[in-house]
Amino acid sequence: MRRGKKNRLGFTLIELLVVIAIISILLAIVTPALRKATEATRTMTCASNLKQFGLAWYFYAEDNNNCNIWYASYTQWDQGKFWFYQIAPYFSDDVFAKGKGDSRSGVMKILNCPATKKWTDRYGDGFGYGASDQSWRWRSASASSGIGDHEGSITLNAWMQQQINSTDDRFYAKYDQARTDTPLITDGGWVDAWPESAEASRASQLMDLNGAGYPGSTYRMGTALPRLILKRHGRAVNILFKGIHINKVPLEKVWSFTWHKGFNPVYELNLPPG
Repeated sequence: MRRGKKNRLGFTLIELLVVIAIISILLAIVTPALRKATEATRTMTCASNLKQFGLAWYFYAEDNNNCNIWYASYTQWDQGKFWFYQIAPYFSDDVFAKGKGDSRSGVMKILNCPATKKWTDRYGDGFGYGASDQSWRWRSASASSGIGDHEGSITLNAWMQQQINSTDDRFYAKYDQARTDTPLITDGGWVDAWPESAEASRASQLMDLNGAGYPGSTYRMGTALPRLILKRHGRAVNILFKGIHINKVPLEKVWSFTWHKGFNPVYELNLPPG
């Protein structure tokens, strides 16, 4: 009896290597596109979150004689007077409005940009600052107050507040005092920021654009520039303007707006490469 040819099962080594090579090529083509799509989705979700804050701020002013929220002193932060506590009721989040709950869940999770991760003390300063890819952590000064710790990754333009009995004319105490292109809330590394024109000259001294801040500084994020100049959405940040519109603004252009009444815009920041 003649023995028939044996049926070949499986792949040869060469065929397997060809298949692996084809898969590798496809992954190399598809992965960057998927990454870009993910980044675009995060940017759009962040913009949508900011839009909600713009609408809430508008309704707050409508209910309060055209006034912006009032600037709470340090002694009042533990009394639920910080800016995100004041605006929280306009999101119907009673738990958060009372200073309790987790800001990474529920309605007020919109404090967090989806491009950021949970806070860690990455730089060892223990202050609670965030970074380009992580949230900040705001801690209650008094554990007995019932005010919890909260995380977020958006930053208030602190000049968009009314300061009681203040002679500082830089504040936009009234909602309609600010132009429609005045920044209200932006991507950032701390709860608020106090931009000044003169700080633009320090831009080239930034250690990096990821959140390390000023070299050798005790408070690595200072009061403004390093809090806002972060590579959050590529080399750009989302900014919500008083006119309730959001722009993705290149980092070099962040200082080109009127952050307070006496602000002299700087149209091109000199920033480190990368």
